[in-house]
Amino acid sequence: MKILFYTLLSVLLASNLFSQSFVLDANVELTAAKFLPDNIPQRRINTNFRNDDPFNAVRIKLFPRLIFNETFSIEGDFLFDNKMHKINKPKEKEYLRADGLFLSVRNLFDNKINFWIGKVFSPVGQFTHRSYSHQNPLIGFPLAYHYKVPFSGYKAFDETTSLFFRDNMLPGVTTIYEACWMTGVTAFGIWNNVEYTAFAGKGGLSNPEPKEDGGLQYAGRIGYVSENFRFGVSYGIAPYLEHRGEKLPLGMDASEPKHKLLGLDANLYNETWKVFLEVFLNTFDTPQYQKEKSIQAYTWFIEGQYFLFDNFYTAFRFDQMLYSDITNPVTKAKTPWGYDVTRIEAGVGYSPFRELNIKAVLQNNSLAFPTTKRITILALQTTFRFENIQQYF
Repeated sequence: MKILFYTLLSVLLASNLFSQSFVLDANVELTAAKFLPDNIPQRRINTNFRNDDPFNAVRIKLFPRLIFNETFSIEGDFLFDNKMHKINKPKEKEYLRADGLFLSVRNLFDNKINFWIGKVFSPVGQFTHRSYSHQNPLIGFPLAYHYKVPFSGYKAFDETTSLFFRDNMLPGVTTIYEACWMTGVTAFGIWNNVEYTAFAGKGGLSNPEPKEDGGLQYAGRIGYVSENFRFGVSYGIAPYLEHRGEKLPLGMDASEPKHKLLGLDANLYNETWKVFLEVFLNTFDTPQYQKEKSIQAYTWFIEGQYFLFDNFYTAFRFDQMLYSDITNPVTKAKTPWGYDVTRIEAGVGYSPFRELNIKAVLQNNSLAFPTTKRITILALQTTFRFENIQQYF
């Protein structure tokens, strides 16, 4: 994949058929958040493995684009987060992370065929395209794209380990990891009212890191779009275990257990309101190391946004993560492999001018432990949106 990317880049740089221009956009997010109660581990709710979190105090997103012509460009997505550290190295600060970097090939055959080649974002569902703070009407992300289920992508889990992760709120993989992009090729476009996205490459929707399992991720979405309505079906399949042969049952290869995703999404909208609905069924294969041959996580959310005035809106999201049962090896009884999560997030937003958005948000998380745990976040966020930022210098 790297050879292909750099070959295409070299061809572009060596060509005299285009002129070059550089554009840099940026989002600056300043957030004040209060967690109630504050003794619950926050990373189980919104925080990623590098400690970046949409509720952290200072976050900056940079979007550089090197534009060669109307067809070819190189685009990036870089993150600064004031609490971010290197993966598995909490004491080493990470000041800037490249979430995405890809060669963009657009407008082929009247926009019917386009390509992204490199480190690209998730090809399923509708939320990834509007996850940025100037487009997300709230602060948090849906559970499907962010929440860590108690199931690892690093090694095979038997029932005892699964229940230990569940009862100790230990984070595993996500079902769709919006914060970590995959490396490969994405084709996308629209024919009349039919839109499509198709991806093939390394990594997986749930765990973008498995580079040693010998497998590929295949994922995509096909949908219908009209003036006030969008509808789509998503699918993905890929190995999810990261390290070949590590603590696997005898005779099992790391490329065998698969994560499979099937999703539906719909969007209704007009000038004053928007409604989004997404539903995902996730299946993780567990052959040879659990009694059940697979386990499931069901997740869905409904989101609404209503503009009371041109520059003032209200928004809400109702969101759930639900788990199938496994067999407790001690009691032999059926029990969920994770505790169900219900999230309600609501807030208001005000934009005195296009480059500035101010949000006040409440997020309530309810975890269905034997005794229900509730975690509430109150937050105020100011987002500054800079387009073509180099014009200011």
